[in-house]
Amino acid sequence: MLWARKLHITSQPPDPRRRGGQNTVHHQDRAREGSTSVLSRTRLKEILTAIRDVRIGIVGDFTLDGYWYVDMMRAQLSREAPLYNRPVVRETYSAGGCANVAVNVAALQPREAWAFTVLGEDWRGLLLRQVLSAAGLRLEATLTHATNWMTPFYGKMILMGYDNQQEDARVDFVNIHPLPDVILDAMLEQIVSRLSSLDALIIADYQPVGVVPERVVKALNQLAETHPRVVFAADSRANIAQFERMVIKPNSVEATQMWFPGQRPDEVTEQQLVAAGLRAQANTGRPVYITCGERGAWLCAAEGYAHIPAMPVAPPIDTVGAGDTFLAALTTGLAAGASPWEAGWLASLAAAVTVRKLRTTGTATPEEILAAYDTYVPGLSR
Repeated sequence: MLWARKLHITSQPPDPRRRGGQNTVHHQDRAREGSTSVLSRTRLKEILTAIRDVRIGIVGDFTLDGYWYVDMMRAQLSREAPLYNRPVVRETYSAGGCANVAVNVAALQPREAWAFTVLGEDWRGLLLRQVLSAAGLRLEATLTHATNWMTPFYGKMILMGYDNQQEDARVDFVNIHPLPDVILDAMLEQIVSRLSSLDALIIADYQPVGVVPERVVKALNQLAETHPRVVFAADSRANIAQFERMVIKPNSVEATQMWFPGQRPDEVTEQQLVAAGLRAQANTGRPVYITCGERGAWLCAAEGYAHIPAMPVAPPIDTVGAGDTFLAALTTGLAAGASPWEAGWLASLAAAVTVRKLRTTGTATPEEILAAYDTYVPGLSR
Protein backbone atom coordinates (compact mmCIF):
# COMPACT_ATOMS: atom_id res chain seq x y z
CA MET A 1 0.00 0.00 0.00
CA LEU A 2 1.08 3.57 -0.68
CA TRP A 3 0.73 4.59 2.95
CA ALA A 4 3.09 1.86 4.15
CA ARG A 5 6.07 3.29 2.27
CA LYS A 6 8.08 5.24 4.80
CA LEU A 7 9.51 8.66 4.16
CA HIS A 8 12.63 9.68 6.03
CA ILE A 9 12.30 13.44 6.22
CA THR A 10 13.20 16.12 8.67
CA SER A 11 10.84 16.86 11.53
CA GLN A 12 12.49 20.17 12.41
CA PRO A 13 10.36 23.21 11.48
CA PRO A 14 11.55 25.34 8.56
CA ASP A 15 13.35 28.58 9.29
CA PRO A 16 10.58 31.23 9.42
CA ARG A 17 12.96 33.76 7.86
CA ARG A 18 13.11 31.67 4.69
CA ARG A 19 10.15 31.54 2.34
CA GLY A 20 10.43 28.44 0.21
CA GLY A 21 13.86 27.35 1.49
CA GLN A 22 15.26 23.88 0.87
CA ASN A 23 15.26 21.21 3.57
CA THR A 24 17.41 18.08 3.60
CA VAL A 25 15.47 14.95 2.65
CA HIS A 26 16.70 11.34 2.58
CA HIS A 27 15.17 8.55 0.47
CA GLN A 28 16.59 5.57 -1.37
CA ASP A 29 15.09 6.68 -4.71
CA ARG A 30 16.69 10.13 -4.63
CA ALA A 31 19.82 11.21 -6.43
CA ARG A 32 22.10 13.62 -4.63
CA GLU A 33 23.22 16.58 -6.75
CA GLY A 34 25.10 19.21 -4.80
CA SER A 35 23.03 20.26 -1.79
CA THR A 36 19.62 19.46 -3.29
CA SER A 37 17.88 16.07 -3.13
CA VAL A 38 16.17 15.31 -6.43
CA LEU A 39 14.10 12.49 -7.83
CA SER A 40 16.25 10.37 -10.13
CA ARG A 41 15.37 10.27 -13.82
CA THR A 42 15.32 6.48 -13.73
CA ARG A 43 12.73 6.47 -10.97
CA LEU A 44 10.68 9.12 -12.78
CA LYS A 45 10.54 6.90 -15.87
CA GLU A 46 9.49 3.94 -13.72
CA ILE A 47 6.59 5.92 -12.27
CA LEU A 48 5.47 7.17 -15.69
CA THR A 49 5.55 3.61 -17.00
CA ALA A 50 3.57 2.31 -14.01
CA ILE A 51 0.86 4.92 -14.65
CA ARG A 52 -0.13 3.00 -17.78
CA ASP A 53 -1.69 0.31 -15.57
CA VAL A 54 -3.80 2.50 -13.27
CA ARG A 55 -7.45 3.54 -13.45
CA ILE A 56 -8.37 7.00 -12.19
CA GLY A 57 -11.76 8.55 -11.47
CA ILE A 58 -12.33 12.30 -11.37
CA VAL A 59 -15.40 13.83 -9.72
CA GLY A 60 -16.22 17.50 -9.43
CA ASP A 61 -17.18 20.70 -11.17
CA PHE A 62 -16.32 20.21 -14.83
CA THR A 63 -16.07 23.58 -16.56
CA LEU A 64 -15.64 24.72 -20.15
CA ASP A 65 -13.10 27.47 -20.79
CA GLY A 66 -13.50 29.67 -23.84
CA TYR A 67 -11.28 32.30 -25.44
CA TRP A 68 -12.96 34.77 -27.78
CA TYR A 69 -10.53 36.85 -29.84
CA VAL A 70 -12.00 40.26 -30.57
CA ASP A 71 -10.63 42.39 -33.44
CA MET A 72 -11.23 45.91 -32.16
CA MET A 73 -10.08 47.26 -35.53
CA ARG A 74 -13.43 46.01 -36.82
CA ALA A 75 -15.48 47.44 -33.96
CA GLN A 76 -18.38 49.67 -34.92
CA LEU A 77 -20.43 52.13 -32.94
CA SER A 78 -23.89 50.75 -32.35
CA ARG A 79 -26.85 52.72 -33.68
CA GLU A 80 -28.95 51.64 -30.70
CA ALA A 81 -26.54 52.66 -27.92
CA PRO A 82 -23.31 54.70 -27.61
CA LEU A 83 -21.21 51.53 -27.35
CA TYR A 84 -18.76 49.75 -29.62
CA ASN A 85 -19.43 46.10 -30.41
CA ARG A 86 -17.01 43.22 -29.84
CA PRO A 87 -16.33 41.53 -33.21
CA VAL A 88 -15.22 37.98 -32.38
CA VAL A 89 -13.03 36.65 -35.20
CA ARG A 90 -11.74 33.48 -33.54
CA GLU A 91 -12.83 31.21 -30.70
CA THR A 92 -11.13 28.34 -28.88
CA TYR A 93 -12.42 26.04 -26.16
CA SER A 94 -10.66 23.88 -23.60
CA ALA A 95 -11.24 22.06 -20.34
CA GLY A 96 -11.44 24.12 -17.16
CA GLY A 97 -11.94 23.48 -13.47
CA CYS A 98 -12.31 19.79 -12.69
CA ALA A 99 -12.38 19.09 -16.42
CA ASN A 100 -8.83 20.40 -16.59
CA VAL A 101 -7.84 18.00 -13.82
CA ALA A 102 -9.42 15.20 -15.87
CA VAL A 103 -7.65 15.97 -19.15
CA ASN A 104 -4.36 16.30 -17.25
CA VAL A 105 -4.92 12.82 -15.85
CA ALA A 106 -5.68 11.50 -19.34
CA ALA A 107 -2.53 13.14 -20.74
CA LEU A 108 -0.45 11.01 -18.36
CA GLN A 109 -1.80 7.97 -20.24
CA PRO A 110 -3.35 5.82 -17.51
CA ARG A 111 -5.24 2.68 -18.48
CA GLU A 112 -8.56 4.49 -17.88
CA ALA A 113 -9.74 7.92 -16.74
CA TRP A 114 -13.41 8.28 -15.76
CA ALA A 115 -15.37 11.54 -15.54
CA PHE A 116 -18.01 11.70 -12.78
CA THR A 117 -20.07 14.88 -12.94
CA VAL A 118 -23.38 16.43 -14.00
CA LEU A 119 -23.46 18.70 -17.05
CA GLY A 120 -26.28 20.89 -18.30
CA GLU A 121 -28.28 20.17 -21.42
CA ASP A 122 -26.76 23.11 -23.28
CA TRP A 123 -24.20 24.03 -25.93
CA ARG A 124 -21.45 24.26 -23.34
CA GLY A 125 -22.13 20.72 -22.18
CA LEU A 126 -21.98 19.45 -25.75
CA LEU A 127 -18.69 21.24 -26.39
CA LEU A 128 -17.21 20.02 -23.12
CA ARG A 129 -18.14 16.43 -23.92
CA GLN A 130 -16.29 16.80 -27.22
CA VAL A 131 -13.22 18.19 -25.44
CA LEU A 132 -13.24 15.39 -22.86
CA SER A 133 -13.83 12.66 -25.42
CA ALA A 134 -10.98 13.95 -27.59
CA ALA A 135 -8.70 13.82 -24.54
CA GLY A 136 -9.54 10.16 -23.95
CA LEU A 137 -11.89 10.42 -20.95
CA ARG A 138 -14.49 7.74 -20.29
CA LEU A 139 -17.88 9.51 -20.27
CA GLU A 140 -20.28 6.64 -19.62
CA ALA A 141 -20.71 7.85 -16.02
CA THR A 142 -21.12 11.54 -16.94
CA LEU A 143 -24.71 12.64 -16.31
CA THR A 144 -26.84 15.40 -17.84
CA HIS A 145 -29.56 17.39 -16.07
CA ALA A 146 -31.76 19.87 -17.90
CA THR A 147 -33.83 21.59 -15.19
CA ASN A 148 -32.29 24.71 -13.62
CA TRP A 149 -28.79 23.43 -14.27
CA MET A 150 -26.12 24.66 -16.65
CA THR A 151 -22.63 23.61 -17.60
CA PRO A 152 -20.22 26.08 -15.94
CA PHE A 153 -18.34 28.25 -18.42
CA TYR A 154 -15.56 30.83 -18.17
CA GLY A 155 -15.45 33.05 -21.26
CA LYS A 156 -12.40 35.25 -21.74
CA MET A 157 -12.40 38.03 -24.33
CA ILE A 158 -9.01 38.92 -25.80
CA LEU A 159 -9.20 42.42 -27.26
CA MET A 160 -6.76 42.86 -30.17
CA GLY A 161 -5.62 46.28 -31.36
CA TYR A 162 -2.89 47.52 -33.70
CA ASP A 163 0.00 45.57 -32.18
CA ASN A 164 -1.12 44.55 -28.70
CA GLN A 165 -3.71 42.47 -26.87
CA GLN A 166 -5.64 42.96 -23.66
CA GLU A 167 -7.92 40.62 -21.75
CA ASP A 168 -11.39 42.02 -21.05
CA ALA A 169 -13.64 41.17 -18.11
CA ARG A 170 -14.51 37.48 -17.98
CA VAL A 171 -18.01 36.20 -18.74
CA ASP A 172 -19.03 33.38 -16.39
CA PHE A 173 -21.95 30.96 -16.62
CA VAL A 174 -22.66 29.74 -13.07
CA ASN A 175 -25.39 27.83 -11.29
CA ILE A 176 -27.59 29.40 -8.62
CA HIS A 177 -29.92 26.44 -7.98
CA PRO A 178 -28.47 23.35 -6.27
CA LEU A 179 -28.87 19.95 -7.89
CA PRO A 180 -31.72 17.79 -6.56
CA ASP A 181 -30.66 15.02 -4.18
CA VAL A 182 -31.89 12.40 -6.63
CA ILE A 183 -29.36 13.62 -9.23
CA LEU A 184 -26.53 13.75 -6.70
CA ASP A 185 -27.41 10.22 -5.58
CA ALA A 186 -27.35 9.05 -9.20
CA MET A 187 -23.84 10.49 -9.59
CA LEU A 188 -22.72 8.79 -6.38
CA GLU A 189 -24.15 5.50 -7.64
CA GLN A 190 -21.99 5.82 -10.75
CA ILE A 191 -18.93 6.28 -8.53
CA VAL A 192 -19.77 3.42 -6.18
CA SER A 193 -20.43 1.01 -9.04
CA ARG A 194 -16.93 1.57 -10.44
CA LEU A 195 -14.90 2.31 -7.32
CA SER A 196 -13.65 -1.24 -6.81
CA SER A 197 -11.92 -1.10 -10.20
CA LEU A 198 -10.30 2.31 -9.62
CA ASP A 199 -6.86 2.96 -8.16
CA ALA A 200 -7.60 6.59 -7.28
CA LEU A 201 -10.47 9.05 -7.07
CA ILE A 202 -9.79 12.78 -7.42
CA ILE A 203 -12.32 15.28 -6.05
CA ALA A 204 -12.21 18.87 -7.32
CA ASP A 205 -14.75 21.11 -5.57
CA TYR A 206 -14.48 24.43 -7.39
CA GLN A 207 -17.99 25.94 -7.68
CA PRO A 208 -20.05 27.58 -4.89
CA VAL A 209 -23.07 25.75 -6.30
CA GLY A 210 -21.72 22.56 -7.82
CA VAL A 211 -21.73 18.78 -7.74
CA VAL A 212 -19.76 18.44 -4.47
CA PRO A 213 -22.04 19.89 -1.78
CA GLU A 214 -21.82 18.74 1.84
CA ARG A 215 -24.08 15.75 1.12
CA VAL A 216 -21.63 14.44 -1.49
CA VAL A 217 -18.57 15.21 0.65
CA LYS A 218 -19.96 13.10 3.50
CA ALA A 219 -20.64 10.21 1.13
CA LEU A 220 -17.13 10.44 -0.33
CA ASN A 221 -15.61 10.54 3.16
CA GLN A 222 -17.40 7.28 3.94
CA LEU A 223 -16.13 5.73 0.72
CA ALA A 224 -12.58 6.80 1.56
CA GLU A 225 -12.95 5.13 4.96
CA THR A 226 -14.27 1.85 3.52
CA HIS A 227 -11.94 1.69 0.50
CA PRO A 228 -8.41 2.23 1.90
CA ARG A 229 -6.85 0.62 -1.20
CA VAL A 230 -8.05 3.52 -3.35
CA VAL A 231 -6.11 6.79 -3.22
CA PHE A 232 -8.60 9.59 -2.51
CA ALA A 233 -7.32 13.12 -3.15
CA ALA A 234 -9.28 16.35 -2.80
CA ASP A 235 -8.93 20.00 -3.70
CA SER A 236 -11.51 22.62 -2.78
CA ARG A 237 -11.71 26.38 -3.11
CA ALA A 238 -13.59 26.90 0.16
CA ASN A 239 -14.32 23.58 1.89
CA ILE A 240 -11.06 21.62 1.97
CA ALA A 241 -11.37 21.08 5.75
CA GLN A 242 -14.50 18.96 5.21
CA PHE A 243 -12.61 16.15 3.46
CA GLU A 244 -11.48 13.25 5.66
CA ARG A 245 -9.16 10.26 5.12
CA MET A 246 -7.94 11.85 1.89
CA VAL A 247 -4.85 13.48 0.49
CA ILE A 248 -5.58 17.21 0.38
CA LYS A 249 -3.86 19.89 -1.71
CA PRO A 250 -4.66 23.45 -0.67
CA ASN A 251 -2.66 26.32 -2.08
CA SER A 252 -1.20 28.84 0.35
CA VAL A 253 -4.24 31.14 0.10
CA GLU A 254 -6.71 28.31 0.71
CA ALA A 255 -4.55 26.95 3.53
CA THR A 256 -4.50 30.37 5.19
CA GLN A 257 -8.28 30.68 4.92
CA MET A 258 -8.73 27.19 6.37
CA TRP A 259 -6.20 27.23 9.22
CA PHE A 260 -5.81 30.96 9.93
CA PRO A 261 -9.23 32.55 9.35
CA GLY A 262 -9.19 36.32 9.46
CA GLN A 263 -5.53 36.58 8.46
CA ARG A 264 -4.11 37.54 5.09
CA PRO A 265 -1.78 35.11 3.29
CA ASP A 266 1.13 37.54 3.66
CA GLU A 267 0.62 37.54 7.43
CA VAL A 268 1.19 33.77 7.72
CA THR A 269 4.69 32.31 7.37
CA GLU A 270 5.42 29.04 5.66
CA GLN A 271 6.60 27.73 9.03
CA GLN A 272 3.07 28.27 10.33
CA LEU A 273 1.53 26.66 7.24
CA VAL A 274 3.74 23.59 7.59
CA ALA A 275 2.92 23.24 11.29
CA ALA A 276 -0.79 23.46 10.49
CA GLY A 277 -0.35 21.00 7.63
CA LEU A 278 1.27 18.49 9.97
CA ARG A 279 -1.67 18.83 12.37
CA ALA A 280 -4.10 18.31 9.47
CA GLN A 281 -2.15 15.25 8.36
CA ALA A 282 -2.47 13.79 11.85
CA ASN A 283 -6.24 14.18 11.57
CA THR A 284 -6.65 12.80 8.04
CA GLY A 285 -3.99 10.10 8.22
CA ARG A 286 -3.01 11.03 4.67
CA PRO A 287 -0.35 13.33 3.18
CA VAL A 288 -1.06 17.05 2.91
CA TYR A 289 0.45 19.15 0.12
CA ILE A 290 0.54 22.94 0.37
CA THR A 291 1.39 24.59 -2.95
CA CYS A 292 3.08 27.99 -2.86
CA GLY A 293 3.44 28.96 -6.52
CA GLU A 294 6.99 29.78 -7.57
CA ARG A 295 8.18 28.89 -4.05
CA GLY A 296 7.29 25.24 -4.62
CA ALA A 297 5.22 23.03 -2.34
CA TRP A 298 5.38 21.55 1.13
CA LEU A 299 4.66 17.89 1.79
CA CYS A 300 3.38 17.15 5.30
CA ALA A 301 3.48 13.43 6.13
CA ALA A 302 3.31 11.25 9.23
CA GLU A 303 7.12 11.17 9.46
CA GLY A 304 7.63 14.91 9.04
CA TYR A 305 7.69 17.33 6.14
CA ALA A 306 9.69 18.05 3.00
CA HIS A 307 10.02 20.90 0.53
CA ILE A 308 9.37 20.17 -3.13
CA PRO A 309 10.93 22.89 -5.30
CA ALA A 310 9.20 24.60 -8.18
CA MET A 311 11.08 24.28 -11.44
CA PRO A 312 12.94 27.45 -12.54
CA VAL A 313 10.74 28.20 -15.57
CA ALA A 314 11.60 31.42 -17.39
CA PRO A 315 8.84 33.81 -18.51
CA PRO A 316 6.53 34.17 -20.28
CA ILE A 317 4.37 31.84 -18.23
CA ASP A 318 0.64 31.35 -17.61
CA THR A 319 -0.13 29.82 -14.21
CA VAL A 320 -3.85 29.34 -14.87
CA GLY A 321 -4.61 25.66 -14.32
CA ALA A 322 -1.22 24.80 -12.81
CA GLY A 323 -2.87 23.68 -9.59
CA ASP A 324 -5.11 21.32 -11.57
CA THR A 325 -2.06 19.82 -13.24
CA PHE A 326 -0.32 19.42 -9.88
CA LEU A 327 -3.35 17.62 -8.40
CA ALA A 328 -3.75 15.33 -11.42
CA ALA A 329 -0.08 14.29 -11.57
CA LEU A 330 0.22 13.99 -7.82
CA THR A 331 -2.72 11.61 -7.46
CA THR A 332 -1.95 9.58 -10.56
CA GLY A 333 1.61 9.13 -9.35
CA LEU A 334 0.43 7.96 -5.93
CA ALA A 335 -1.93 5.49 -7.60
CA ALA A 336 1.01 4.13 -9.59
CA GLY A 337 3.01 3.41 -6.43
CA ALA A 338 5.08 6.57 -6.10
CA SER A 339 5.93 7.65 -2.58
CA PRO A 340 4.37 10.95 -1.46
CA TRP A 341 7.71 12.72 -2.02
CA GLU A 342 8.14 11.19 -5.49
CA ALA A 343 4.57 12.08 -6.44
CA GLY A 344 5.21 15.66 -5.39
CA TRP A 345 8.22 15.85 -7.69
CA LEU A 346 6.19 14.42 -10.56
CA ALA A 347 3.51 17.04 -9.92
CA SER A 348 6.04 19.89 -9.85
CA LEU A 349 7.55 18.77 -13.15
CA ALA A 350 4.12 18.45 -14.77
CA ALA A 351 3.16 21.95 -13.63
CA ALA A 352 6.41 23.29 -15.10
CA VAL A 353 5.26 21.98 -18.47
CA THR A 354 1.79 23.52 -18.43
CA VAL A 355 2.78 27.01 -17.23
CA ARG A 356 4.67 27.40 -20.50
CA LYS A 357 1.43 26.94 -22.48
CA LEU A 358 -0.10 30.39 -22.78
CA ARG A 359 -3.83 31.19 -22.84
CA THR A 360 -4.85 27.59 -22.38
CA THR A 361 -5.01 25.44 -19.28
CA GLY A 362 -2.73 22.86 -20.93
CA THR A 363 -1.62 19.32 -20.12
CA ALA A 364 1.68 17.51 -19.63
CA THR A 365 2.50 14.23 -21.36
CA PRO A 366 5.10 11.74 -20.07
CA GLU A 367 7.48 12.82 -22.84
CA GLU A 368 7.08 16.49 -21.90
CA ILE A 369 7.66 15.71 -18.23
CA LEU A 370 10.90 13.88 -19.00
CA ALA A 371 12.00 16.79 -21.18
CA ALA A 372 11.22 19.19 -18.33
CA TYR A 373 13.34 17.05 -16.01
CA ASP A 374 16.28 17.30 -18.41
CA THR A 375 15.80 21.06 -18.75
CA TYR A 376 15.26 22.15 -15.17
CA VAL A 377 16.50 19.59 -12.65
CA PRO A 378 20.26 19.88 -13.38
CA GLY A 379 20.04 23.59 -12.59
CA LEU A 380 18.52 23.02 -9.15
CA SER A 381 21.87 21.84 -7.75
CA ARG A 382 23.86 24.84 -8.94
